[in-house]
Amino acid sequence: MNNFLYKILFIINFKKKILPIILKDYFSKKILTLVWGNKINIIETFFFKKPCYWSRSKKLFWRKGYYSNNIQILIKIKFDCDLDTFLFLISSFKNNCHYNLFSCFNYNL
Repeated sequence: MNNFLYKILFIINFKKKILPIILKDYFSKKILTLVWGNKINIIETFFFKKPCYWSRSKKLFWRKGYYSNNIQILIKIKFDCDLDTFLFLISSFKNNCHYNLFSCFNYNL
């Protein structure tokens, strides 16, 4: 069995039901946004290489670009040290923010 899939199915603690996923552009190394996902989303993303997320407000799965044609391609998945947060390295062809910007993290304090 693939080592990543083994970690997803057996090691990662899904007590929270949903986990934060940080999206980072693989080429520019810029943080794009923060989304949420569960075990099903992460397994689907792993196999199809098109990130799938969980909408907390609508209580359903969604895939970036389904309506906007702004697709994302998964390059790599990473975890944090205690396996409760994911980092998706993606290739994105258009803007990722709700405000039609490349990243949601554009402002400084």
